[in-house]
Amino acid sequence: MTSRFHWALFISTFTLAGCGGLFDPGPLSYVESPRLKTELQGREAMQEKVRGALARLFGPNPREIHVPAGAGLPLGGARLANYRHFEDGTEKPQAIARIVDPKQPPVTQVMRGGFALYREHCLHCHGVSGAGDGPTAPFLYPRPRDYRKGLFKFTSTNTGAKPTRDDLEKTLRYGLHGTSMPAFDASLSDGEIAQVVDYVIFLSMRGEAELALIDEAMTADDKDPEALSETVATEVAGNVFNKWKAAATLVMNPPIPKPPSTRESILRGRNLFLGGTAKNKVGQPVKGDCIDCHGPRAEGDGNSFVPQNVFNTVVFGGDPSTRNERLQAFDEKVRTKWKESLDDWGEPLRPANLNRGVYKGGRRPIDLYWRIAKGINGAKMPAHYPANDPEMIWDLVNFVLALPQEPKLLEDAVVPPAPTAPAPKVAATK
Repeated sequence: MTSRFHWALFISTFTLAGCGGLFDPGPLSYVESPRLKTELQGREAMQEKVRGALARLFGPNPREIHVPAGAGLPLGGARLANYRHFEDGTEKPQAIARIVDPKQPPVTQVMRGGFALYREHCLHCHGVSGAGDGPTAPFLYPRPRDYRKGLFKFTSTNTGAKPTRDDLEKTLRYGLHGTSMPAFDASLSDGEIAQVVDYVIFLSMRGEAELALIDEAMTADDKDPEALSETVATEVAGNVFNKWKAAATLVMNPPIPKPPSTRESILRGRNLFLGGTAKNKVGQPVKGDCIDCHGPRAEGDGNSFVPQNVFNTVVFGGDPSTRNERLQAFDEKVRTKWKESLDDWGEPLRPANLNRGVYKGGRRPIDLYWRIAKGINGAKMPAHYPANDPEMIWDLVNFVLALPQEPKLLEDAVVPPAPTAPAPKVAATK
């Protein structure tokens, strides 16, 4: 219900039998989480219960979408579909909603739907299930996001919370700078971006529900006929839906506005960046820890991560499928540090070189405030609030924004001995 209009949905189910032509990639099927077979090894009956629960809740495949009750998607999930299959075998573009204005004749909107748009623009990187396993994914760094964990890096919400729709729309609209995620602001309309967001959320809900159902199955009794019953599966999925519904209430708005970028503020931020100590409002000393990852010159070469030569050799030194073989050429100490610096998706991380002024999550002051205050979900970037007062975080923001324009800000920074790793041994060739 809006101030002038109300939405009269006249569709209730979405059976997507394919649209044919340009956007028909052939049969599609979801990719199962590898945990299904590893965690439930030898328990085939329980594996089937997980598969059955997912099919009931979300549909058996991407062409037969079910929108679970309580999912909270706008318009009841109507914008997911692109074609409606009728009993006589015909297919027509999906009529999504009729906008009724008492003063005007009813207007029917026809949309392509998130399913069709995702296939055209997103599937080649993010894959059918949103697992980040599309055909181009192995050749990209950073690797495309795997939505199935329900975890997103760049959000405006509290640490660990789901992103808001605005967060996801921002990523789609402007892309992620310094990555292969493009900006769609010029190629998709506002309505199309909203449709893709619906589908990304749908895939994320499905993936997270799959993992939660596997967790439930791991503790269930195989002989219990009520194990993973429809009621239990609905409750498990409902817990996932509730987290998404709560996202809009968990935005971390700064309690004070950004202060002017004065010299004093920039230098206070510099002091914190270099590991200096400052007292917060309650008198507790707070020590900055930025150089551990970003390095004393903010070049992304801190001691918490493997040396740059190791990273370049492993990530960019050859066929992506043989990355692990290249890692094995280094000693155990290097390999251990490598494993410690992987993100929650198992992918290698590299701290940003802040001198370049390229920020994946956006370059607005508020974007940088969120990154520093709440960290980056799934990465090694920790939250610095509430230990750091908002004023201290804004000082860091002012320093980070000033650095690309004033590289001499860190010219006299004390540089500790940087670890280096010997080049990997290369087998002799005849």
